[in-house]
Amino acid sequence: MADTDLKAENKILVVDDDKSVRGFLELFLKTKGYANVLTAENGEEAVKIVEKDNVKLILLDVMLPGINGIEVLRRVKAINKDVNVIMITGYPDETKAKEAIKEGVYDYIIKPFDLFYLELILLTKLIQLGYHK
Repeated sequence: MADTDLKAENKILVVDDDKSVRGFLELFLKTKGYANVLTAENGEEAVKIVEKDNVKLILLDVMLPGINGIEVLRRVKAINKDVNVIMITGYPDETKAKEAIKEGVYDYIIKPFDLFYLELILLTKLIQLGYHK
């Protein structure tokens, strides 16, 4: 399966309370060929999306209003244990990083984003998903 097929068929959810970060990531992903990009501004909205949509990857901010990113991670993993979550944060915290890893996060990246690295980990995970359909 070509990487463009993987990009087009797999849904990615971007969860960040900062509208500019959400918009930037959505635009970045779409310009890279990821056609199915969903967004949520808080954890509750993200959980509802995961309940109704077959989301394959989530870019999830750690610091969110209401339920924080770690709790969202737990809830989405309870709904779909196979969903892949990449935690994003502007406030590096070793304790939260360890907790996220313990909860099954795929990667943990710090803002500002290294866009090359972000694209690389997304494509790597989608290729892995493509081989495990």
